Amino acid sequence: MKYPLIIFVMMIIPGFITAARSQPDIGELVHSLDQLYRSDDSYTEMSMRIVTEHWERTLTMKAWSHGTDNTFIRILSPAREAGMATLRIGTEMWNYLPNTNSTVRVPPSMMAGSWMGSDITNNDIVREITYAEDYTYSYTTDTTLTGTPAEGVVYIKLVPKPSTAVVWSSIICAVRTSDTVPLWEEYYDNHGDLIKTVTYSNVQEMGGRTIPTHMQVIPTDKEGQSTTITWSNAEFNQGVDENIFSLRNLQSR
Repeated sequence: MKYPLIIFVMMIIPGFITAARSQPDIGELVHSLDQLYRSDDSYTEMSMRIVTEHWERTLTMKAWSHGTDNTFIRILSPAREAGMATLRIGTEMWNYLPNTNSTVRVPPSMMAGSWMGSDITNNDIVREITYAEDYTYSYTTDTTLTGTPAEGVVYIKLVPKPSTAVVWSSIICAVRTSDTVPLWEEYYDNHGDLIKTVTYSNVQEMGGRTIPTHMQVIPTDKEGQSTTITWSNAEFNQGVDENIFSLRNLQSR
């Protein structure tokens, strides 16, 4: 009477092994998501289109990063915002306003606030928070969160650690296993309600790596509102002058 059970177990074990092998090492995958648009150093050119109920505008900008601690962003257009800049060094962040020739430090309490009126937070734009260090993470197969599973896609649930200053309680991220490119992210609050959705598209090779060159953020509670970032150029590990990440450079034009 034991033989049917043994045969059944032998039949299902290969399926479990195959499923396990189809999932990349989750630690490496999360690290690759953190490094998607940055590496040892990076230089990028991009535009940000912000659409709200009452107005819309498009910013063009350049950004530099060094490791995970230094980020510098300079807005090029439109004319009203041209010259504005953002600098992060470690846990410190500043904005430069050329119209008043003033430098404003962004306090930790404002890091979850909007950057330039967009749906991107200060944390997001300078990437102060990382998935690997500031979240716990695991694969999920909960279809109430992932929807119908897609072939070649894995789903990760990220939960912020108690010390992580964000306004959401979890993120569900869909990632292609073939090239570890993210497809979408959904952000949920403490009640399990969807706060915002981030989608990635137009995947291209840029700067020697494969990245989505189009990212759109749509908040759930603001009808018709969105923020879209489009990358036009990206360079990685080409060397960045460390003097870029200084208050003196922040205040230059």
